[in-house]
Amino acid sequence: MQVNEKLKEMGVVGAGGAGFPTYAKLKQGGIDYYIANGAECEPLLDVSKEIMARFPGKVIKGLNHLAKYTGAAKTVIALKGKYKQAIKALREELTTEAENNIEIFEMGDFFPAGDEQVLVYEITGRVVPEGGIPLLVGAVVNNIETLYNVYNAIEEDTPVIDKYITIGGDVKDPITLKVPIGTNIGWLLDFLGIEYKDKVIIDGGPMMGNITNPDMPIVKTTGGLLLFPNDHPAVTVKTSSMDYILKMAKISCIQCRYCTEQCPRYLLGHDLQPSKIMLTVGFRLTSDYIKQALLCCECGLCEAYSCPQQLSPRRVNQALKKELAAAGVKYTSHKTTFKPREAREWRKVPTSRLKARLNLTEFERHASLVDGNFVKPPKVFIPTKQHTGVPATPIVNVGDRVARGQVIGTVPEDKLGCYIHASIDGIVEQSDKDKIVIRGEES
Repeated sequence: MQVNEKLKEMGVVGAGGAGFPTYAKLKQGGIDYYIANGAECEPLLDVSKEIMARFPGKVIKGLNHLAKYTGAAKTVIALKGKYKQAIKALREELTTEAENNIEIFEMGDFFPAGDEQVLVYEITGRVVPEGGIPLLVGAVVNNIETLYNVYNAIEEDTPVIDKYITIGGDVKDPITLKVPIGTNIGWLLDFLGIEYKDKVIIDGGPMMGNITNPDMPIVKTTGGLLLFPNDHPAVTVKTSSMDYILKMAKISCIQCRYCTEQCPRYLLGHDLQPSKIMLTVGFRLTSDYIKQALLCCECGLCEAYSCPQQLSPRRVNQALKKELAAAGVKYTSHKTTFKPREAREWRKVPTSRLKARLNLTEFERHASLVDGNFVKPPKVFIPTKQHTGVPATPIVNVGDRVARGQVIGTVPEDKLGCYIHASIDGIVEQSDKDKIVIRGEES
C-alpha cells in the first residue's frame, strides 16, 4: 500500500489547526524542503516540545518516511532554540542513524513563529504567495504530533485514536498527557481532579484557541485545554459580541495602524491591512479591502497585543471570511513576487512580552508529559468530521461491538477526508452523520 493511502486509512491529519489530511499534502517531485514544525509558539502549550524530547526517534522516522516519499531535497526540523531538552534528544537520535540527512533549525522566541508561512520564510527565505500554501514555493510543513502519528501508522499499523494535549493555565499542576479521541472534556477534568466549574475553558492556545464547554469531546486537532478566570484577558478578548466589536470599530478605531504594522502576513509582504478593514467595516464602506480578510491567519496578535483600544481585528476578519466564503468570493492577487517589508526583523513580537501583555506569566509552568494509556473514559463521542474535507460515513450500527483501533467511518476514494476509528473497546450507542458514541465495556 502506498504511503498516502496508508495515511488516509489510518486517519492521519494535521494534529492542530484545521486538521488538513496529511496524505493530501504529499506530492512526489518538486519538493525542495520538507519541514517539521516544532516551534509551538502558543504560550502555555507543551505538546510538541514534549513529544520531541520523549520520542525523537518516532518523529525523525515519521519525517523520513514523508521526505523519502516526496523526494524532498532537504529535510528540516524547526524548533525554538530555547527548547534545549528537545534539541538534545533530536541531535542524539540523529547521530545513531547514518541515513539521516536532517537539519535542526533553531528559531528565535517570537510569536507567531509556528505560523507555517512565517516558518517557511525563516527557513527558506521564500515568501508563500498571498492566499497560497507552502507547496507553491517548494515546501511542505507538518507539525510534530502529525509526524509521530505517521510513524505509528506506517511502522506500527496504529491509527490515530489518541491525542496528546496540554492541560494548563489556572490549574495547580499543568500536565501533558495522552487521551483517547472522543473523551468528554468535563469527564477528563473530573478524572484528573481539576476544578473547572467557575472557570472558562479554552480549546487550544490563549491566542488562537476558542472557548469551549465541558460537554465537548477531545478531537484530532485539540492542542490543549487552558483554564482561566472569567475576567482574565485571554478570555475577555474572545467574549465580546460581534455587534459590539463592529460598533467599537466605528467608535474607537483611531487608525494608528499598529495592527497592520505588526501583522505577520503584512510583514511578509502580503497586502493585508487590518486597519483598513476596520475602517471599511466600521463605516460600512464599499471597498476591496474587505477581501483582504481572506489573507488573515487569525494569529490574534492584532487584538491581544497591538491594538491600544483593545479592539478585535481578528474577529472582524473571522466574520468576514465566513461571509465571503458563503458568497463564493476568493482572493485574487495580481502580484507575482513578494518581498518582506524592511521593518519585519525588528517588529517580531517576543513571546515573553506577549505573555506579560496577556497576564500569562503567572501560569507559565512546564507541563511535563505523563505517558501511558491510563485515561480510560467510560464513553467516547467521536465526531465524523475532525478534519478539512468531507465527514466520514459511519460503517457501524447501534449495538455493534467494536475494538479499539477498528475502522468505524470511511470516506470515498475521490473525496478529501480521512477514516475514523474506535478509540476504546465497547458497544456502539449512537451512529449518525454527526458522531459515533461508544460505551466502554466496563461501564
